[in-house]
Amino acid sequence: MFAFVKKLLTLSLVVYLGVCAALFFAQESLLFKPDSQVANKSAIFPEATEYRIPVNDTLSLQAWFRPPRHADAITVVMLHGNAGNLSTRKRHIDNFRDTERGFLIFSWRGYGNNAGIPSEAGLYADAQAVLDWLNHKGIPDTHIVLYGESLGSGVALEMAAHRQFKGVMLGAPYTSITEMAKRDYPWMPIDLLLKHPFDSLSKLPDISEPLAILHSRDDPVIPFELGQKLANQAHEPKAFYRFTDRGHTGFTKADLDTALTWILEQ
Repeated sequence: MFAFVKKLLTLSLVVYLGVCAALFFAQESLLFKPDSQVANKSAIFPEATEYRIPVNDTLSLQAWFRPPRHADAITVVMLHGNAGNLSTRKRHIDNFRDTERGFLIFSWRGYGNNAGIPSEAGLYADAQAVLDWLNHKGIPDTHIVLYGESLGSGVALEMAAHRQFKGVMLGAPYTSITEMAKRDYPWMPIDLLLKHPFDSLSKLPDISEPLAILHSRDDPVIPFELGQKLANQAHEPKAFYRFTDRGHTGFTKADLDTALTWILEQ
């Protein structure tokens, strides 16, 4: 009997370690879901100009940019979520269309027609390069509002922790990918396995610009409680916009305009 139990425990351990190994090696495919098919810009954002923004000597990012109409107007920079690419965000582009302010959206490395392999450090480098490029175009950080959507919310907070923007908007944010993974895999040693923790909560002490958070209670991807926790621990000035029927990042133009107007009034 003892020998049988020992064999059963050994087999269980082998299976458990195998599952851990599978999760470790598969985590990029679970976290990053790029789409290589890029729709024509003229059908989605015709008034924008397409650019290739250099990150380093071997990597550049596809970006669509419509500059602000005058020097005092802000520019919204969208940091998109973990799936698709810039051309799959037509609804977001339409929501941010304005006759005065500028708007820039780009695809992460490994997304759309961009080379490279996405990673937490890589996404940070991508956003940094895009923001530096805008600075060189004569648009300072103080004239930029970041909109981080879903996975992009963590990148937005990383940028805001080291730079000073006009404000930051987060759509369906999380506290960390670590906390999300522990909810999905409570029996796994997530702290040991996760290579891309995206620890947004730890960045809050360094955020001083106005922070607007939007989250819906029916979000099926990122639990509403994580966005609420982030909002509770953020410093003032902050605003938390709660919804019941927006799903995951399904915010309307009116929702986003309200949050953006609040930022500009601070």
